[in-house]
Amino acid sequence: MAAAGMVAWSCSAVVLFGVASYVVFEGLKRWRVGLRLSALDESLLYDDGVSVEVITDAPTGSSIVGGVVAEFVEDHRD
Repeated sequence: MAAAGMVAWSCSAVVLFGVASYVVFEGLKRWRVGLRLSALDESLLYDDGVSVEVITDAPTGSSIVGGVVAEFVEDHRD
């Protein structure tokens, strides 16, 4: 029975260590990303560990079409 108890405690310790190290790693990663954001580091756009969301301000009812370049068209009516 003592050996089974030791195995159970060892497994629990391994799991707790894994969870704690994951939490610490994520905290450090988010802290570093915050520092890079405050430094306006442009390499964040190409970092695989960071996802980039595109947020666009537009009037209600607008739609976004991918791959189309907007160009200014002058009105030549007289």
